[in-house]
Amino acid sequence: MTLDKEQKEELRYAALAALAIRAPSALNQRQLFNAVKKEVPFLFEPADLVAACELLRGFTPHPLVDCITADLGTTQCWRATTAGVLHVERS
Repeated sequence: MTLDKEQKEELRYAALAALAIRAPSALNQRQLFNAVKKEVPFLFEPADLVAACELLRGFTPHPLVDCITADLGTTQCWRATTAGVLHVERS
């Protein structure tokens, strides 16, 4: 399934909002997927959500999210940065 530009944008906003609400905690991909799917009116794949988070992580000079990989494994968890929390609070 391919998302259009507006859906990708809405997915980014929903992901950032879900992470900012839980800051400074981090969510793994499944937890974030479950939180975001309640907020958007369309279907999306886990890969779409990872792409949204990667874009948010790429903001320079202040990334809006951060990705943490487990020390003893490969589990990736996402969390909002300070800049990300402020962005949600100001919008």
